[in-house]
Amino acid sequence: MFINLEQNTPEWLEYRRTKFNASEAGDVMGVGFNKPYVLAQIKKGQKAVFENQAMKNGKNYEPDLRVWLNKTMHYDFIPVVMQSDDDPRFSASLDGLDIMADTICEIKFSDAEYKQVKECGVPSKKYYYQVQHQLYVSEAKKCIFAVGHLNDDFELEAVTCEILPNKKAINELKNAWNAFEAQYLQDDEANNEWLELASELSELNAQKSELEAKIAELKAKAIEKADGREQAHFGLSVYKINRKAQPDYKGYCEHMGYDVPSEFIRPESSSWAVRV
Repeated sequence: MFINLEQNTPEWLEYRRTKFNASEAGDVMGVGFNKPYVLAQIKKGQKAVFENQAMKNGKNYEPDLRVWLNKTMHYDFIPVVMQSDDDPRFSASLDGLDIMADTICEIKFSDAEYKQVKECGVPSKKYYYQVQHQLYVSEAKKCIFAVGHLNDDFELEAVTCEILPNKKAINELKNAWNAFEAQYLQDDEANNEWLELASELSELNAQKSELEAKIAELKAKAIEKADGREQAHFGLSVYKINRKAQPDYKGYCEHMGYDVPSEFIRPESSSWAVRV
């Protein structure tokens, strides 16, 4: 089923928000750019859509690569938006569909993906599932997967491979999308509260990791600058820590075959923890 929407318009973005989109297939399968919970945040409007430089380049070079495909492989690809006749939750914004050839195309622009296809003849998993999603929605007989990049002379080069529908992969996708919907897209207060809590903790944890990495880098720089001498400047102290040798009582007892008397064993305990 064709959807009368132009890609990259506000109306198209709003339509995508409520659909299972092909570009999100890798995410729900756990091999995409976003974790599934991050995708849920995006679909609920709590987080911006992730876009790296390769994605931006892909949009810029997509028309040129589509012209190249049509000319060199004798297709008539045109970009369209489609919705599955089998399950209207599934949508795909195709880089190209040739109705007469019953063929679709997916276009990427990435040095890493170019190398992947050239050396292995298949796309990486995140894009493979995206294409299987597209084949399910469009019911096309095959997809021409094309990847462009700029060579050392800054000339546009492309490599292609052919992908056929894979029933097993499509069933895996359907199951993953259903599980994703059940876990993340139920519009109830408790679920939304968990999502907000997870979002805030995830963001703060990412900030903490960045700060810890930066602090470790600066401390290493201070130690290097101190050049093996204790220093104190503007509230910053660089000093040497000497650790005395400590006996390994547990290792000694195990080595000697001793059983530790119960009065010297700490009682069991439990506590709750949160992993982000």
